[in-house]
Amino acid sequence: MSLGVPIIDLDVRPSGPEREPPSLRLRLTPPRWALAVSVVLLALATLGTAASPGRRISHLLSAGGQPAAAFVLSNDSLFTASFGGNPNSESAVRRWGLPDGALRWAAAVPQNVQNLEYDGVAHVLMGRSGAEPQVIFLDADTGAVLWRDTSPNTTVVTLADGKALIRTDIGEHAWTVRLVDARTGRQVWSRVIDGTGFFDIDDQYGRPPTRLITVGAGGHAVVPRYADGLVLAEGDLQVEIPMQLDNAFGADYAAISTAGDTMYVSRRESGATTLTAWSIGSLTRRWQVAGGPAGFVVDCGSVLCLADNGLVSALDPADGRVLWQREQLAFAYAFDDRSLLAYDQSPDPRAMLLEPGTGAVLLHLGSVVDLRGVLLRADLVRLGRTWVQVPGGDGGLHVVGELDTAAPFGCESQGSYLACPTTAGPTQVWLIPAHLT
Repeated sequence: MSLGVPIIDLDVRPSGPEREPPSLRLRLTPPRWALAVSVVLLALATLGTAASPGRRISHLLSAGGQPAAAFVLSNDSLFTASFGGNPNSESAVRRWGLPDGALRWAAAVPQNVQNLEYDGVAHVLMGRSGAEPQVIFLDADTGAVLWRDTSPNTTVVTLADGKALIRTDIGEHAWTVRLVDARTGRQVWSRVIDGTGFFDIDDQYGRPPTRLITVGAGGHAVVPRYADGLVLAEGDLQVEIPMQLDNAFGADYAAISTAGDTMYVSRRESGATTLTAWSIGSLTRRWQVAGGPAGFVVDCGSVLCLADNGLVSALDPADGRVLWQREQLAFAYAFDDRSLLAYDQSPDPRAMLLEPGTGAVLLHLGSVVDLRGVLLRADLVRLGRTWVQVPGGDGGLHVVGELDTAAPFGCESQGSYLACPTTAGPTQVWLIPAHLT
């Protein structure tokens, strides 16, 4: 089995956006070649400006000679899992060092692995099987097996900050939630919760989890602390959550979402809507708006984004007042300090950047995948090529290179690294410029 991993050099000059388009003479009836060139020009204009030479992605690694069943990036490594001789019962897990691309270790594990997660605090790599509840925890530094869990009806909810949160279904409406040490499996705390309503972890990207938010079907909320399970707040949200949520247009439903230190309960009943904001820390009501839009709330920085049935509304976080609305959008969220990223409802969703205060369109992006600020765009002209864009210090988007892969939806980024599956097989890794001006 081949263990090589492809690597991309950031100093390679991408060909597309650097070319000077041929000049076009004004004609009443443009020839076909002119129409083709106009399509290319439109695509390049949407891509954004090209970065200067030396500020481009670098190909670092091609990992193995076959497609990975799963892979995950850390700040200094790529971990891959591939099926063994019996794909249903064994896998080979490998660690590749970055940026050198060297194979650090390879380990055979006695189960298939179709999902990998990494915790940098405990240096633990977790592998999950596809259809069966088999989870294995490896020492990320050596590949040694630390412990396994094959309990039925069990799911690892999160692996973070040296701990794993594990949920086990113990009845039709009840769950046992337990926090264990990621390296040993030793239980830290456990509690039974109502699993019929809402369950969330306060784990904003880049920060360790601090608390859990649980709401039963009758609206009773409990907020345990993540570290030790101590109940921080408990109360009644004055809402009943349907056993079967039906979010069809006009149907009655209750939707719960969290943003920052606030929980939002959106209710539609017999055509009447309410949106209520609750403090997560104390479970006291902050404000309630009746008759406005309903749906799931997302933290969009200076505004709240609420999406429902093709309508995105921007709300004032202080009182829920509607600031602006845009139709035919599926959802929106904060892209950076200056813009929101929104997707439309087309079969091949198209993205755009919006101004948070007004909803005005700043830039049409087309079909892109957002990886924590790194945008991947499929080429409109040459199938199998994907352009890479990153924000610059000037507020613009810059093309920093191209990938010979048509599978951007399987990519992920971590720190300065980008990893993607390829149609040829090996998982590839590139280095991304840290900052553009």
